[in-house]
Amino acid sequence: MLIGGWLETPAMSIAAGAAIAVFGLPHGAMDLQALARSYRIGRQQFAAMTALYLACAAVMALAWWAAPVAALAFFLMIAVVHFGEDWQAAEQPFLQHGTALALLAMPALFHKAAIAAIFVALTGTPPAALVADALLVVAPVALVVAIAAIAAMAANGAYRTAASAVASLAALAVLPPALGFAVYFCLFHSPQHFAQRLRLLGWSRARHWLPVVIPVTALAFAIVAGLFAVVPATGVPARFVAAIFMTLSVLTLPHVAVPILLDAGLSRWQPRRRAKSIASGR
Repeated sequence: MLIGGWLETPAMSIAAGAAIAVFGLPHGAMDLQALARSYRIGRQQFAAMTALYLACAAVMALAWWAAPVAALAFFLMIAVVHFGEDWQAAEQPFLQHGTALALLAMPALFHKAAIAAIFVALTGTPPAALVADALLVVAPVALVVAIAAIAAMAANGAYRTAASAVASLAALAVLPPALGFAVYFCLFHSPQHFAQRLRLLGWSRARHWLPVVIPVTALAFAIVAGLFAVVPATGVPARFVAAIFMTLSVLTLPHVAVPILLDAGLSRWQPRRRAKSIASGR
C-alpha cells in the first residue's frame, strides 16, 4: 500500500499508459496474418475477415458512446476470456479464467478508490464506480481460485508460468492500478502472445514482422489520440489512461471475437462442403 501510494502520481500514470501503448498494443498487430494462417484463409476471404475485424472494433467503440457503463462491464468480461489464455498450464478453464478475474479484481481489493476513479474517467459517469464495487465482491473468491491455479501450474511443471502469475498478482496488489496492469500486460501477456504469433507465422527476423507491426501499431496510436480528444475525463493523466484502456477494449473485442466467429462459420460451412463432396463422389 505504501509503495502504491508513493507511485500514484500523474507522471507515473502517464508513464504506465505510455508503456501499455508502446510495449503492449503491438502484440495484436499480427492478428489478421495469424488468423489467415490458422484458418487457411485465402486472399479473397482476407478482405472479408478484415472487414469483420474492423466491424467488431467499431461495435466496441460505439458501445462506449451509447452505454459506457455496460461497455466497461463487457470489456472486463472479454478481458477475463482473453487473459485466461495466459494460464493454460492450469489446464482447467475454471482455473484459467479465475486467475484472469483475480488479476482484474486485485486493484479493487487494494486500491478501490483509484480503480473506481479510472472507471469513472473511462465512462464519464459516477455509477461506473459500482463496477469497482462488483470487482471487490468477487476478488476474494477469484484470488482463492488463482491460488489453486498457481498450485496446479506448479504441479504440472509450469514453474515459470506459475511464478509469472504470482508476480502479476503481486504487482496489481502493490502498485497503482495502471502501473500494476502495465507490469502484467507489458512483461508477460504481450511478449508471450507476440512470440506465439511469430512462431505461427514463421517470422524469425525483424524484417518479416516490422512492415506489419509498425503501420498497425501506428493505427492503434491514432485511435488513442482520437479517443484522448473525446473522452470525458478531465486532466491530461486521466484522459490519457482512459484513452489507452478504451483503445485496448476496441482492439480486444475483435482479438477475442473474430476467432470465435470464424470457428462458428467454419463449423457451419464444413458439413455442407463434406455433403457436396459426397454427392459429387469425391
